[in-house]
Amino acid sequence: MRRPMWIMTGAVVLPTLIFPGFAAAAEPAPPSPVAALRRALEAAGGMDALRRLVVLKLVVEREEITTSGEHHQRRLTYYLQLPGPVPGRLEDAAAQLVAGDDGSGGWAQLAGRPDQRPSTTVMVKRIVSSALFPLLMPFSLTWEGVTIEQVTARKLDGRNTWLLSVRLPRTFFHTPQIATEWKVYLDAESFEVLRAESPHVDLGHGITADGMRFSWPKRIDFHGVSLPAVMTVIGLDEADQEKPHSQINRVTASRVTPAEAAALFTNPSPPPQPQLPVRQRPTGPGKPQA
Repeated sequence: MRRPMWIMTGAVVLPTLIFPGFAAAAEPAPPSPVAALRRALEAAGGMDALRRLVVLKLVVEREEITTSGEHHQRRLTYYLQLPGPVPGRLEDAAAQLVAGDDGSGGWAQLAGRPDQRPSTTVMVKRIVSSALFPLLMPFSLTWEGVTIEQVTARKLDGRNTWLLSVRLPRTFFHTPQIATEWKVYLDAESFEVLRAESPHVDLGHGITADGMRFSWPKRIDFHGVSLPAVMTVIGLDEADQEKPHSQINRVTASRVTPAEAAALFTNPSPPPQPQLPVRQRPTGPGKPQA
């Protein structure tokens, strides 16, 4: 049973023989994970430019075609205090859902009614992270818990790239259907992010969740920061072959003023605080009431 998810290099030197000046040039060594991430951030505008945006609003128009050919549309709105993922906020008008996390814990409202489930306090951050981690690469690679373990040279559709092997904590995403080991491909010269992939997940008992392949065919320069205008997602089977299941996400970015942002992330209906017992006055000298 399948459950769709949706949401080395070595220096080679020829013998010099008679002409030492004609020795073949060695292939460049892969950059370290720190250096690769730094170059990728610079190629996207840099962390300083990102932080100057302060609070970012992303409206995502999603079109999805399922494996069975069904067509779905959805509009999602995210607010993010950069670099993210929290403070963050999610709005889904169709589901009448508003959820946020100011950094101290999540909250949610369904049709205007507070969601008092204890799991909400931790799940909102994970839901926002799940949606925005691929959308905001390479900046999301700096988020807490994200680790680049290795960089290797790879060919991607005939293009020289650096492959980043990325590991995430088990609790990073809101569902175990998303793998915690990702591949991120950077152009070998410009260090632009070209593709990201998460493999399929074996959930046990004969149930598997599809992998995902992300790409960003159109990007915009937003106040000096490279942001995706379009992100595509294609499902992957156990052999990493593409499936008919796909998404197109069209993204519109805008800034939010500090005055507007002040109320975005705070819980509008905080749970009532427990009442402390009132200390009563003594009834007589040296005889306080119990």
